[in-house]
Amino acid sequence: MSSQGPRSFKSSRAFLVRSADRGETDRLLYFFTESDGLVPMVAKSALRSRKRFGGSLQKYFLLDVAWTETPGRPAFLGSISLLASYWEILADWERVRHADYLLELAASMFPQPGPKPKAFRILHSELSSLASGEIPSAAARKAEASFLAVGGWGPDLGGCLRCGLPPVHLGRKEARAIRFLLSEGRFLCGGCAASGGLSISLGAIRTWKALQSSSPSLLRRLRIPSNILEELQGVIPGYIELHLGKSFRSLGSRKKG
Repeated sequence: MSSQGPRSFKSSRAFLVRSADRGETDRLLYFFTESDGLVPMVAKSALRSRKRFGGSLQKYFLLDVAWTETPGRPAFLGSISLLASYWEILADWERVRHADYLLELAASMFPQPGPKPKAFRILHSELSSLASGEIPSAAARKAEASFLAVGGWGPDLGGCLRCGLPPVHLGRKEARAIRFLLSEGRFLCGGCAASGGLSISLGAIRTWKALQSSSPSLLRRLRIPSNILEELQGVIPGYIELHLGKSFRSLGSRKKG
């Protein structure tokens, strides 16, 4: 009698994260799905016949994916259909670079099996925004801050690490020379800060805090000033890299604080 459990059939909205050849005819595909998170699947005969799955095995497509799972064996892609295309991303290299980063980031931050509706909604929203002309760095910062909040990584921006003073109550002295400590996920106000950490303005702290609690619809409407974007780009990716224990090539090296 076979020790394998019963076969199950699943389907979900999904984005293709990456793919690789598997033997002479098959492809190994990694989908970030709404229902099950990151799911690797084997697409049988995908290299032998383009008619097998049509032209849907592409990034930047919102897909409806159906697959078969059997305990102890790899999942097999059954069918795939196109729900929406964000092909406009390909019109600009910065959009492509940031779209690939968002796909990789979602897969890296939420690799565990199980439903990922909030993370998927954020990913979908920001890929759609990129295709609609959103500034690439803005889409990245919005997704990063939202992913961190959904995943429970914080950071805690409710108040200074030492004195507890919240951002809304920081005076002129406290609002100057604020430092963010990557390893702590907290900030020190100007009245408490010494050496160490990364310099960050009160405006950047407030913006980051707002991004943590915003819904995708609010994120799309939020416009981040260029100087605040530059500050957040110098802090948020480094915080993510430290807590994930990995770097992302598209971001380059980061300062440690």
